[in-house]
Amino acid sequence: MNIKDYISSGIIESYVLGLATADDAAEFERMCAVHAEVRQAREEFEILLEKNGLQNSVSPPRNIRSKIFSELQIESDKNQEQNRIIYRSQADKEPGTSTPVVKLNWLKWLAAASIILLLGSTALNFYFFNRYKHYSAQYEQILAQNTELAKNEQVLKASLQEYQNSLTHIRDTNMAIVKMAGSSVPASPDPNSAATVYWDTKSKDVYLLVNNMPAPPTDLQYQLWAIVDGTPVDAGVFDMKDGIIKMKNIPRAQAFAITLEKKGGSATPTIEKMYVMGKV
Repeated sequence: MNIKDYISSGIIESYVLGLATADDAAEFERMCAVHAEVRQAREEFEILLEKNGLQNSVSPPRNIRSKIFSELQIESDKNQEQNRIIYRSQADKEPGTSTPVVKLNWLKWLAAASIILLLGSTALNFYFFNRYKHYSAQYEQILAQNTELAKNEQVLKASLQEYQNSLTHIRDTNMAIVKMAGSSVPASPDPNSAATVYWDTKSKDVYLLVNNMPAPPTDLQYQLWAIVDGTPVDAGVFDMKDGIIKMKNIPRAQAFAITLEKKGGSATPTIEKMYVMGKV
């Protein structure tokens, strides 16, 4: 396993923030024990979180602190008054003895410090919660990107395999190559159009390569025809795309042609919309 790739995979952030699964956490702890680089990266991330928490800490509003100290002062005054009453009562009962008044100032400051720490802890927890949501969103985004990349990789592999299969068929010695040109059609809508038919004379499979043809309107579609004994036979419709397109199986033909038809194809070709033609 590549240690740098493992460190940059996001497992450190997931583990420290408590997002890792039990299996991933166990594996990460094992990696920390074995690899010093992983352990150092974890410590650096923990230090970074602590620094960010301190830098982004939120001080409690002044009115809250003033109110807290005011309440503490009132409570302290009450306690002192009660102590004085107790002292007088005991002094009346036992002449000549005295009870020291309890000093409660240190309790006031202790309570104030505790509340300030509580407010600071709340602010820090709020910061870490926001960071948790941030890293969770990043984690979900990375997962979605990886899923999309995997899908695209499968599509590319399938396209490559199809292209390689097509090349294998084209190189076959039984393959007849029929070049169709717009110049072969007297009334072609686009005389510069060109396409090539690869016809396997053994299996009778037909493959089409569009060399140069204008993009059709959205409601129309190109259709390939095989001319068999002077009669056009449907060889399938196709969309404009790169690469070789597999068409319908044609047992025999003397020529091939392409016309522009309605979406889905026609039963008979529209002669005035014939773009290219070529003899076998």
